[in-house]
Amino acid sequence: MSRKFYIENNEAIPAIQYVETQPTGFSLITDANTLKELYVKQYNTRATDGQNYFNDFRANIMLDIINLVYTPEQVFVLENHLKNLIEEIINGNWLTAQNTNLNLALDGIYTQAMKDQIQNHINDYVTNNY
Repeated sequence: MSRKFYIENNEAIPAIQYVETQPTGFSLITDANTLKELYVKQYNTRATDGQNYFNDFRANIMLDIINLVYTPEQVFVLENHLKNLIEEIINGNWLTAQNTNLNLALDGIYTQAMKDQIQNHINDYVTNNY
């Protein structure tokens, strides 16, 4: 079942929930303009979350360069290999990123362990936010 937006009944400043089942005391939001505003806010949040995730990822990669785990050249190849995936994550397209990573071939320092770590984070994000 997919999540939907619900608004709290009979409140001056009603709470809004994005959940799978209708909470008690809430009504389904059906107004197209309101739904559009809510989805725009949601995508802004998803993009911010994606930017934060990618910044954390590349900071860790930078530490690996400093600690001589990877060379800058290896990281350049990695960034090029992950270009589409990075773009999807930064843009907040987590469902697309989920599929992109699943279908991305291993290459260089993009090992199965790295792929699994990224996939687990994406899967958790999708589970908790979609």
